[in-house]
Amino acid sequence: MKNKAQTEIIEYNGKKVTKKIKANGQISYSLKGVYIGTDVKTGKRVTASLSAKTLRQLDRKIVESKINFEESGSTVKETLRIDTFEELAEEWFANFVNWVSSQNTINRVRGYLDTYIIPQFGDYKIEQIEASDIQIWINHLARKAKSSAESGVLRADKGNAKDFGAIAHKLSDIFDYGITNAGLTQNPAKSIKIPPKPKSHRERIMVLHDDDLAIWLDYLDSLDNTRANRRFKVICQTLLASALRINELLALEIDDLDFKNNTINVNKTLMWKSANKKYGLKGEVICKRTPKTDAGNRKIAVPEDILIGLEAFYEEMNDYFSKHNLPQSKLIFPTIYGNYMCDRNERTTLKKRLSALGLPDYGFHLFRHTHASLLLNAGANWKELQLRMGHKSIKTTMDIYAELAPQKQFEAVNLYLDKIAELTT
Repeated sequence: MKNKAQTEIIEYNGKKVTKKIKANGQISYSLKGVYIGTDVKTGKRVTASLSAKTLRQLDRKIVESKINFEESGSTVKETLRIDTFEELAEEWFANFVNWVSSQNTINRVRGYLDTYIIPQFGDYKIEQIEASDIQIWINHLARKAKSSAESGVLRADKGNAKDFGAIAHKLSDIFDYGITNAGLTQNPAKSIKIPPKPKSHRERIMVLHDDDLAIWLDYLDSLDNTRANRRFKVICQTLLASALRINELLALEIDDLDFKNNTINVNKTLMWKSANKKYGLKGEVICKRTPKTDAGNRKIAVPEDILIGLEAFYEEMNDYFSKHNLPQSKLIFPTIYGNYMCDRNERTTLKKRLSALGLPDYGFHLFRHTHASLLLNAGANWKELQLRMGHKSIKTTMDIYAELAPQKQFEAVNLYLDKIAELTT
């Protein structure tokens, strides 16, 4: 078994230095934000990111950087001094997290860096990375993604994802950042050609039609009366009746339930903030006090029994907190410690139960799609569905759900035949 690269933060001369031990045992030290002087024209501080094989060599580089800055007249644009591509990528990402508001996007891009970009180019000298290096690598990722898609798996193995196009664009963004901030003169990722994204040949069923839905509802009624099963049942029933996203549901507080109008007020969502092993930060569930999109801020009308079920589980959990001398919670689905609940364990339970019944194991979004199918088959108009789903554009609603109402497709044929018969009689 190969050794994995190790990274730790050490204290050296009152500063935090990153020590990295590569898989081959080679050690390097890096230091970010080293002050090397003040620009005489702008009055701004100039910093550098430096790395070396030893701490003494790192000290020498700091001194050399300050001397070089003074020799250049202390009047260069505030520029990052970077040796390896990994240093540039990390500097870019440190700024990227301030440019976007979506934690899911931050998590995804962090995954691109850790799984693909840094393992491939991290040790390269930036000026030595050529367009041909990038093109060969992207072609390799595309072949792996195509092979994975053709195998019919629902979820590709790590490193085989179809996101190679997005990865290439992020690589290009990093080089652009280097041109603006680190004195690079060209972006080798600009000229590459991105292969087409492969499509899976395996059909993914994303809706429960009448017979399957009846099987599922009967199964829910047959579950043992445990707290875990009560919670699971309320979650599934609420998602089916409201078309909420699972993390919108898990973010709900008791004040979001409007019994007077029989509505649920959707104004926030949960997100997973990934761990950062380099800085010893653990992953955690956080609440974003705005929904996924502006259109996601909505009020959803639901049957009264859904609100009663949500309120009953809220009271059950607060009874539990009282018995164990724990603080009360406004959350409807808190953990036993009163924290936000992560959907991962519940999603695993759902998929196992769906599979055991021979039903499509698509996760909690299955109920959102099923809700849309039920409404369309019952005659709901597209605008009404758009508002319930929380889509910004009605085009999004139509693109996603047009194929989920087979009864309406047959009705369209009958309408056509009836009109032709009327005209030819």
